[in-house]
Amino acid sequence: MPNKITDTTILDCGHVPSKHSEFTTGYGLDKHNKTFCYDCCAENDKKSMRENGRVTLYLSEGNKAVTNWPDSLHIPTTNIRYGKHNIAGTRVDVWFKFEGKYWHGAHYGESSTLVYCKQMKS
Repeated sequence: MPNKITDTTILDCGHVPSKHSEFTTGYGLDKHNKTFCYDCCAENDKKSMRENGRVTLYLSEGNKAVTNWPDSLHIPTTNIRYGKHNIAGTRVDVWFKFEGKYWHGAHYGESSTLVYCKQMKS
């Protein structure tokens, strides 16, 4: 965990923390505990999507968008399908377009908003 972060701290990305509320920090951490402002979090997520073709995002706005945690990456869904899942109970499938490519995401159950996304072939 980094030292105490203030509104004027320079993060590992070279920026100060993003505007935040009492419920958020103004920065995110990567797997190496490096600190990034919310805009850089979005750029890192986009880079990961381009390189890996997979990403875990969150459903928001009544399933009408997928976002990263700080909502600095916000992509509207183009289609939604509600269904059942034999273990989780419910399933929501969403489709969206990112940089001209189609993606599919699946969300399971009622206890989280995580959506597991994968770039579709062609």
